[in-house]
Amino acid sequence: MTKASIGILGGGVSGIALAAHLGDDVQVVEKRARLGGLSGSIVDRGFTFDAAGPHIMFSKNKEVLAHMVEVLGENVHQRRRENKIWFKDRLVKYPFENDLAALPKEDNFDCIYGYIVNPRANDEPHNLAEWSYKTFGAGISEKYFLPYNRKIWNYDPEKLGLEFVARIPKPPMEDVLKSSIGIPTEGYLHQLYFYYPIEGGYESLVHSFATRVQGGVATSWRVVDVRRDGDEWLVRSDNGDELRCRTLVSTIPIHDLLAVWPDAPQAARDAAARLRYNSLINILLGMNEDRKYPYTAIYVPDPAIVFHRLSFPKAFSERSAPEGHSAVMAEITAAEGDGVWEMDDDTILARVVRELEMTGFVDPSTIVYRRVVRFRYGYPVYDLDYRRNVTAMRDAVAATGLHLLGRFAQFDYINSDVCVERAMALAKELRDG
Repeated sequence: MTKASIGILGGGVSGIALAAHLGDDVQVVEKRARLGGLSGSIVDRGFTFDAAGPHIMFSKNKEVLAHMVEVLGENVHQRRRENKIWFKDRLVKYPFENDLAALPKEDNFDCIYGYIVNPRANDEPHNLAEWSYKTFGAGISEKYFLPYNRKIWNYDPEKLGLEFVARIPKPPMEDVLKSSIGIPTEGYLHQLYFYYPIEGGYESLVHSFATRVQGGVATSWRVVDVRRDGDEWLVRSDNGDELRCRTLVSTIPIHDLLAVWPDAPQAARDAAARLRYNSLINILLGMNEDRKYPYTAIYVPDPAIVFHRLSFPKAFSERSAPEGHSAVMAEITAAEGDGVWEMDDDTILARVVRELEMTGFVDPSTIVYRRVVRFRYGYPVYDLDYRRNVTAMRDAVAATGLHLLGRFAQFDYINSDVCVERAMALAKELRDG
């Protein structure tokens, strides 16, 4: 039996950052043998991959970003983002509207004409597709934005809400016009430079926060039962361990929490059942040659290619692959019942290698490392009913006194900087309260 004033379920960046900002009367429990969660990394045979997809450290909140950099100490450096889009067998700078001159002439004309002569420019959008037509016009929408978003969200953009668009900067007209005639412009300036650990992948950030935790951290501690017991919360593990605490914070996926919380409010169960999410299948490949790709990410809108994004770990840190070697990760959005999630690892691996050969990014004969990793919870989906359902779920849980924190606990598509920001805010609330 472990007793603490504050119990935290989950040892990802949210849970560990929260614990790092509290005192010694706190206990974290994590189901896996190591910390990290969605920020976890795989270090194997000299290769380092961020298992759930590449992470970078950037933030509009400069105080939070500075804190994350400071936590890493000497194990951090700054890199320049180099993102591209694979479009009709060529690389186009990301974001798409900032490199229209790189398109075939006909596509360039369609994009700039649709942007300037846009009959929907004054429409009031009600879904992501309508917002795209209003913002970019038909050419950019139909050639890139809608196919890519249909692919990454695994859902019809006409059924996606507007929650996510606040994260998409609206391009200035002069930038789009310049890009069409070949004058270089940059979009997403707040992401142009980012920080990343030198060693150990992004998981190093979680471990760096863990060194500041004064309370307890238990791994291989799988929660199987959560319930109120008088003024306390009682949490049990699959091996019979128990945690008692007066305050409980859950950073584990809300669907997993509700599965082990028999007395959870019915309103929370009903709302959570309507929350849609996608899963991830990531293919990790190591090669015994180094083409010195500078790309941090390549976005792939083509629906005939199974992966939606490629990333190259050595663009984040040279130490992500052995000398003379390189690595690539291919990310695939999937969902139970879509046919892709049901593909076995060997089949999906063979398809990805074949498509990487077809696009010219990888020579299969150079592959010396292969691995497939799956994440049931990858992306919360902002469908048209998302705001109503997530609010109902959060309100019902909050009424019990249990706190939710993190991407899949709060069911919010947030990056690690926002996870840390919210962890710091909740820590202050708990300390002051």
